[in-house]
Amino acid sequence: MLNYIWISLLAIGIIVAVSKDVSDLSSDKFRNGKELLCELKFEQQKYSLAISKEQFNHFYNASETKDVQAKTEITFLDSTSGTISILLNETSPAIWKQLSKAQKKENVIVGKIKMDATLKVVSISNATIIFDEVKFTTLNNVTNDGIFSSAKTAVTLAIGLIGIMALWLGIMKIAEESGLISKIALLLKPIMTRIFPDVPAEHPAMGAMIMNISANMLGLSNAATPFGLKAMEHLNSLNKKVGTATDAMCTFLVINTSNVQLIPATVIAIRASLGSHNPTEILGAAIVATTVNTIVGVIVVKLLARLKKYKAESVEQRA
Repeated sequence: MLNYIWISLLAIGIIVAVSKDVSDLSSDKFRNGKELLCELKFEQQKYSLAISKEQFNHFYNASETKDVQAKTEITFLDSTSGTISILLNETSPAIWKQLSKAQKKENVIVGKIKMDATLKVVSISNATIIFDEVKFTTLNNVTNDGIFSSAKTAVTLAIGLIGIMALWLGIMKIAEESGLISKIALLLKPIMTRIFPDVPAEHPAMGAMIMNISANMLGLSNAATPFGLKAMEHLNSLNKKVGTATDAMCTFLVINTSNVQLIPATVIAIRASLGSHNPTEILGAAIVATTVNTIVGVIVVKLLARLKKYKAESVEQRA
């Protein structure tokens, strides 16, 4: 089912991107092949251009409130023509910033330029610019910069995680085999019986939940998953209305999702793979954040269970 969801999202993204590009082409948003009139200046061995706001707004159907000016770099093919690179900054028009991104340049837009006179002779000349053509920019961003780039990043990140995850999983496996998880489970038992009053202390569901939470606390998610599935199966066996979530099921799901993390192995591994100088410095913050998260989650689920709407359902299940 999840595969169909991902495929649908990809298809929707591509369809939206194509629609946006078709709209841009039909409205000639970037004025491909059109000549933009400007005034080119040569001062102190540097080139700059100026375009009146009226001319610019008419050309792009924009709403600039002041004349457009920019520094440029020109490579001459002859005395009155060549290629131009316009340098952008924070005050540059928004349409030019979009064009720069579409041309895959960083704060630069490029095109061809023709002048009425040789600049080094007259210092100021009228000129026309035709920017390099851009098409289907949104689709290219979605496919190249979005889908393919993300896929490449995912593979690179996964490979980087192999070593550190193998180390942590090995340590956690030692903790499991040495009985450390079982000892933590014994410490949790008094708390669990209070959080789950409807579940008998010696019922298999209680043991499975404790083992799941203990494994999650140590970052042993692979070991925690089977315990979680088994816990839900046992909790469902206590349910008078099989297939409908009970208060205990909802509470366990909240704890499982927001579980206290003593050793956030996955986050540490990601930080290490991305070159963090101290990947374990988040331990204190992770313990505090997940503890508060779990406490708030349990409080909220217990309060919701007291509401008449959910309480009536609970009574119906026990009837």
